[in-house]
Amino acid sequence: MRVLPLFLIILLVNLIISRSSGYNPAGTYNTVNFVLCFPVFEEIAFRGLILPILARHPVLGQLHSTSIIDVSGAILPTSLLFAVSHLQYYRLNRESVRFMLFAFSGGIFFGLFAQVTESLLLTIPLHIAFNGSAVWYARASASKHLQA
Repeated sequence: MRVLPLFLIILLVNLIISRSSGYNPAGTYNTVNFVLCFPVFEEIAFRGLILPILARHPVLGQLHSTSIIDVSGAILPTSLLFAVSHLQYYRLNRESVRFMLFAFSGGIFFGLFAQVTESLLLTIPLHIAFNGSAVWYARASASKHLQA
């Protein structure tokens, strides 16, 4: 219950910033992978495996306390790795940098949430919500342009 307000805030931020993400996979197969499969695998890999390993490092694992949560420095390198992993689909250009910035900010949010809850049970739906709303906004925008 302690993390419910943080979950709702991150969900709201996800829904707002996903509007500008530009993610728009083509075809049903790619859309299903983008919305469901990739978030599950990415959360397991980055927040379930890499983050805990880096958090055990003496420097990166040092907790920084705030009035709300305790976080480690491992969130930043994990978020950077997460962002760089999104470059595999694109050439390095303005659009790919934008995708990487979205992935980096999402990595920070999801990393914070994973460390606070010590679980992926809420980061996976947050990630699915971001990817799903990005696709929804892209498709809604495309249909508005076709009607005009």
